[in-house]
Amino acid sequence: MDFSQYIHYTYEDFFNDDAFLLFIVEQKTSDMDAWETFLQEQPYRSKVALAAFETISAYRQQKVFTNEASQAIVFDKITATLTSTQTKLKSFNFQPFFRVAAVLAVVALSAVLYFNYWNKKSIETDFGHIQTLTLPDGSEVTLNGNSKISYAKNFKEGAREIWLNGEALFKVKHINIDTNNIKPSEKFIVHCSDMDIEVLGTTFNVKSRHNQTSVGLLSGKIKIDYDDVSKKQKAFIMAPGDFVKYARQSKLIHQKIINPQHLTAWTTRHLVFQDASLEEMIAVLQDDLGYEVILPEDELNHLKLEGEINVSSVKELLQILSNTLYLTIKTENKKITITK
Repeated sequence: MDFSQYIHYTYEDFFNDDAFLLFIVEQKTSDMDAWETFLQEQPYRSKVALAAFETISAYRQQKVFTNEASQAIVFDKITATLTSTQTKLKSFNFQPFFRVAAVLAVVALSAVLYFNYWNKKSIETDFGHIQTLTLPDGSEVTLNGNSKISYAKNFKEGAREIWLNGEALFKVKHINIDTNNIKPSEKFIVHCSDMDIEVLGTTFNVKSRHNQTSVGLLSGKIKIDYDDVSKKQKAFIMAPGDFVKYARQSKLIHQKIINPQHLTAWTTRHLVFQDASLEEMIAVLQDDLGYEVILPEDELNHLKLEGEINVSSVKELLQILSNTLYLTIKTENKKITITK
């Protein structure tokens, strides 16, 4: 392959060149030798060429297209922008409310008595560790890293209740005989910090961290009961494809899931982001994988990558952030420092 044509290429030009994309995907021995020669003979252009090579390499599993429209899609995935896009969301305003101390005491005491009586079981995962378990009723739960789940060892009488802190994918066993007349013993309820989720045999993903909970429904039907003592926000019935994010002192966000596979990508140890800010990506590195991320300049949190990122390692993610956002990233064990 003749690389002399790339002497005057810009960073963007490499992404628009079909031959260059195919070269990265195939990486033939003869081409790689010519590539090394090109880098040695053109030291000035090597930085731009290497940056393009390393960024595109992170997308080697993506399809290579040979038309302008498809090229634009590939480039959009790895092009950074500081302009935030506005997603059309349905928002509802909430006013902060406080529980009466006596009510809190009763609820806390009831929870303690309940767990002592039923002999609870708790499972907690370490950072970066994913664990799948089967509940007493046959339902399946996959826990993300740094997550904890508690439940009764035996579901004998009463609802099947789960307490979650972290993120989990639930595949609930359907035991309801009549879905229009659910018995107490047939209910499956997931308790989070700010909402309860009642399930009717379904598959859904829940993330509950930092007093904020998000729920994505993949199949079936679930009912969301918000932890709002004023009861101004009524229970909400979710349909497949619905996504809800809620925190006590913020707006309720309700939208549709565009790519359902993104919601559960973490179960296969993939890092997937869509139009994400640097702050959102750092949160995953810290909450799920246990990294310490140092960001001296707070304004960097608002940097945003348009399009989709789908990688299988932290190294690939950091390489993309470095090349597309022009950041300096230093790693030392589980410590990451990001500067402009």
